[in-house]
Amino acid sequence: MAEKPRIISAPPKITSHSGPKAAMPASATVSEAGTLQKAMSKVLREGRLTRPGFSGAWVNLEFPRNAEEIHRYTVEGARVRLFKSNESGDLVYHLVPEEYMLPKYQTRMLVEVQRELAGNLPDGAHLLKPANLREAMTASAIDVLARRAASAVPGVSKDQEAVTARKLAHILVTYSVGLGVLEPLLRDPNVQDVYVDAPAEENPVHVTLGKLPVEAGSGKCATNITLSEEEAQGLLARFRMQSGRPFSEAMPVLETDLEELSTRVTVIGKPLSPSGVAMALRRHATDPWTLPKFVQNRNVSQLAAGLLWFLIDGRSTMLVAGSRGAGKTSLLGAMMLELPREQRILTIEDTLELPCPEMQRLGYKVQSLYVRSAIGGTSELGADDALRVSLRLGESAIVLGEVRGQETRTLYEAMRSGSAGSAVLGTIHGNSPRSVFERIVYDLGIPAKAFNATDIVVISGLIRPGGGKGYVRRVTSIAEVAKEGGKEGEFNELLAYDPQSDGLAPTDIYMNRSERIRAIAEQWGMSYKEALGNIQARGEIKAALCTAAQRTGRKDFLSASWNARANARYWELVEGMKGADNAALVGSWRAWFDRLAA
Repeated sequence: MAEKPRIISAPPKITSHSGPKAAMPASATVSEAGTLQKAMSKVLREGRLTRPGFSGAWVNLEFPRNAEEIHRYTVEGARVRLFKSNESGDLVYHLVPEEYMLPKYQTRMLVEVQRELAGNLPDGAHLLKPANLREAMTASAIDVLARRAASAVPGVSKDQEAVTARKLAHILVTYSVGLGVLEPLLRDPNVQDVYVDAPAEENPVHVTLGKLPVEAGSGKCATNITLSEEEAQGLLARFRMQSGRPFSEAMPVLETDLEELSTRVTVIGKPLSPSGVAMALRRHATDPWTLPKFVQNRNVSQLAAGLLWFLIDGRSTMLVAGSRGAGKTSLLGAMMLELPREQRILTIEDTLELPCPEMQRLGYKVQSLYVRSAIGGTSELGADDALRVSLRLGESAIVLGEVRGQETRTLYEAMRSGSAGSAVLGTIHGNSPRSVFERIVYDLGIPAKAFNATDIVVISGLIRPGGGKGYVRRVTSIAEVAKEGGKEGEFNELLAYDPQSDGLAPTDIYMNRSERIRAIAEQWGMSYKEALGNIQARGEIKAALCTAAQRTGRKDFLSASWNARANARYWELVEGMKGADNAALVGSWRAWFDRLAA
């Protein structure tokens, strides 16, 4: 049975700018007294905190001391400042939501309407999808708020009343059936992850930042936001309702996707988390990563981008490995975009992170299979069963969001027998090609000989320049599985990370005797030297898109749409200019691109 939606109702309002002075109300219950006492202690301990009555999150309005402001911007009305400590170098993400600065009469109005609507949800509200529930709540809130606004401020025009009612209704819905103050964080394109550590009321919310000025670096930093325990429990109730999945001491882990915010949520509770509810929220990229974007951000080199495109076009079996947060899934999504649009693609994920909807809108033939999470949920098909189904759906490129369970054996059986079809791509945890081999052979139980069905291992790593606190994402190795000579678990590194140039450098094996490059060259009727020229040409095309984006300021040249057009034009020229050398192909491609980009 679906759980009824819970409207988060904060404990009795305590809004402070210098600390509470009033005594506790005599009528307060024991529970309320405990909540008030905790809140008062928090204000006295931490200074200028504020929390309007409709919210369960405290915001510290004071700027951090002895810190330099290095960046500022707005997110849907919320003011964001990024500070860097002059002492520790740590970053602080300072957010002031617009709704925390409302006039007092509007705050009172929101609290009253929130309580009124909490007892008057529409019939069947617990069965509605999140977007539909928001829509129903918004309509009810606008009606009530419009009437109250008219009486609260006499003489205001009808148009102004309507504008105010819509604005306040949006706030009310966000803090009643949405994620409250966490929503501005998840709508900030610079934020990648949001963390709430237990106990929630004693730990500030943390975020992981991505695209920011060079002086900011990147990494995890504290915010000026702290959730109350009631707020954390209310969010958990909402995630349970939306997912339909159990959460209890017997199953203290819950994972679900928030489609309206393009976010994946993982929640843990007692006894796994002894101090209470903790959660991690990871934003999915709304604008898919592409190889040109990776080149521009120096995550991969021009040559590496050309090599990856060449290997994918050559129907290679490739695994992207790295630690959590190293950008494995982003790189996998970018590699998917190097497949031809006419190529059928089947994806298998328990977390919907790959850019399947965006690719479908661009004309790619993508079928996404959503499978059961590895740590909970019973309503979806398992990854192994989904893979077996995909193998019966016809010739397709197969993309596994993560290789980690019984499906690995099925995948390798299919690859060895040739029934896996075209290219096979996936991610796996591991920090080196050898660690990937050991994970698959020793941890997942795949025979060492069967591992030879893998062609390429790509390592995505986190580099800390100079050993500092900040890190950058870099592809640190592209290696092929050595299949000649009969030895198992050996690799030939094709491109290796060079700390001096902060990029990938070609090895002697790449330049002269790569087994995989030679195999693809033979399939395409090329010499080894011509294959290297083909890789270089593909890299020049990716670099040309980057150069155009920098020269014109048009970031759309790095988009999935332009990447697909550029690739399609290249393949057209290959078909139409049979026998032409790579320099002529690139020249014709540049002439086409320059006309369109002018």
